[in-house]
Amino acid sequence: MQRPVNQFGGVGSIVLQLLLVVCLGMAKVAGAETPAEIVASNSIVKYGPPSSWVKPHFHDQQPTASLLEATADQHLLLLEKQINTAQDETFVHCVRQVISLDGVQKDSTLKIGFNPGYQALTWHWARIWRGAAHLERLDTNSVKIVQQEQDLDNYLLTGDKSAVLVLDDVRIGDIIDYAYSIKGANPVLGERFSSEVMVQLGEPAERLYTRLLWPSQRHLYAKPHGCTVQPAAVAGKTAVEYTWDMRQIPALPIEDELPGWCDPQPWVQLSEFRTWTEVNQWALGLFQVTVPFTPALSQKISEWKQISGQEQQILAVLKFVQEEVRYFGIEIGASTEKPADPSAIFQRRFGDCKDKSQLFVTILRALGIEAYPVLVNSTSGRQLDDWQPSAGAFDHCIAVVQYEGQMYWVDPTMNYQRGQLAAHFLPAYERGLIIAPNTTGLSVIPQTTGLPLTTTTEYFNIGGKTDPTTLRVVTVAQGRDADTLRELFATTKRTDLEKNYVHFYASLYPTIKTASPIVIADDEGQNRIQTTEYYSIDKAWTQSDRDKKYRFDFYPYTISGLMKAPVDTDRKLPLSINFPEHQILRTEATLPAEWQTDNEKKTIYDPAFAFQKECRCGGNKLVMEYGYQTLADSVAPEAVGQYIQRLNQSSQALGYTLEWK
Repeated sequence: MQRPVNQFGGVGSIVLQLLLVVCLGMAKVAGAETPAEIVASNSIVKYGPPSSWVKPHFHDQQPTASLLEATADQHLLLLEKQINTAQDETFVHCVRQVISLDGVQKDSTLKIGFNPGYQALTWHWARIWRGAAHLERLDTNSVKIVQQEQDLDNYLLTGDKSAVLVLDDVRIGDIIDYAYSIKGANPVLGERFSSEVMVQLGEPAERLYTRLLWPSQRHLYAKPHGCTVQPAAVAGKTAVEYTWDMRQIPALPIEDELPGWCDPQPWVQLSEFRTWTEVNQWALGLFQVTVPFTPALSQKISEWKQISGQEQQILAVLKFVQEEVRYFGIEIGASTEKPADPSAIFQRRFGDCKDKSQLFVTILRALGIEAYPVLVNSTSGRQLDDWQPSAGAFDHCIAVVQYEGQMYWVDPTMNYQRGQLAAHFLPAYERGLIIAPNTTGLSVIPQTTGLPLTTTTEYFNIGGKTDPTTLRVVTVAQGRDADTLRELFATTKRTDLEKNYVHFYASLYPTIKTASPIVIADDEGQNRIQTTEYYSIDKAWTQSDRDKKYRFDFYPYTISGLMKAPVDTDRKLPLSINFPEHQILRTEATLPAEWQTDNEKKTIYDPAFAFQKECRCGGNKLVMEYGYQTLADSVAPEAVGQYIQRLNQSSQALGYTLEWK
């Protein structure tokens, strides 16, 4: 479940990331008093006791038997987070008991992530409890600082570092306990607070504790999601102390194939924003352009002005930003939220989603076209309707263009899109915050009109029992499918493509070979790609040892690959469906003689999909047609049984075999 905090280009709240790391077992920890002699500093990491405002808790060394799982590697005894908003400091404390050899392997390396650009890490303690005794393990000389850049494969450079400590002598039954604090927040947030309280995890926990010190003069909005948990509140002279204290929490069962907008994990959202208007006002400051255009950018804008028609200008700028400004984000410090100057993006020819959207919008405005950046959540979608307004609600940035009275939503990070503006495909972001002066709430992003459709036609010319067979395959892709195919052809060597295409048919026809190179025709104006493949198959008929009959098999792998049943069939949560999806497969076979066979026609309809099959034969011509189209993005839990039943019925109708005595 993704709940990005303070994230537009791919980097979320460091505190949240740290807590998630802890919860997933990469970092494990807990408390007692810190040895007074540990006051040294190691490079950018300090060592010492927690700040005076922190009140660490002790753990219970006797875990609840009912919470233990037979297959678990470790057991969470305490996960504690304390936040002092006024000081921009967060204390984290975690305790786990190792209960298997695999747990020893996983838990013996402690790893704390932070961003030294605006955060300071203080490591308080790391110890092992073995019975009543505890063994200090925080050796400052053994802590290593590494910069792994885990998001580099996703073309993001964050500047994050990790403090890593490999513990000595960890044994089954040991309790690993450590704590640290991180001070500092991204200055671009303007001291506006966003965070969350964990209520239940994917593993059982003895105690989850969150404490928040909140300045009395500032407003805090706490909104529970999927739970009714309320904090205890104690008012002081200058701050209110909120505490959420949950004990003996069972593991949250997670089903497979959940829609992105379905978040079963209960949590409490914390935000300092009351309305989306306030979030918009904050974002307007980030997306201001204050630096004059460079001569190079001004010259390029002048060239675009010479293009006839505003739609063609929009499409030209969009193609430029999508394909000539590569996706790469330097998300360090303020760059995690604030886009770079458009002239700088234009000159260096790279940027993340907010950079590319800012450049696109800025150029269109210079052309006299109304356009705005839009903040979206790439997975939560319609869930944002129930969220407390927050700067941390978004993890992606797109754009909206107003042209001839219509609003067109586009994603400047998507490559290889073609066709008219109205036909450009957009993922189901569903909700967006338009960064414009008059914005007061979220906007509904309609379903794209550039729906995918792929029609494949197989032309078999089947020879005799031992004669060769030829196969010609014509595929026509439209909408999103054309974009995907165009990218595949642009990024994959032709020889590799042809090899992969042969392998697709080889499971059914082992002797298949490429007869001629693949032919590709791209109609960019209609966003339509047609490919033609040519194959030869030796001895396509197979003889059975049992009855000595010859058989020729047909099977629609392009259709069957779309109809996958979930692992979890007895569900309490909705099932995600790949939507939109539309595939048509037509097979025309010229047979070596006239053939007698029964015609078949079948239609299976479910609220989530439609399936059709028709098979007919006349003379020496056999024609089979399949169609599969998804009609919704999910199936309600109570309808999953019926959906799977109809999916199985559809799967059983796939395939056809010719028999020749």
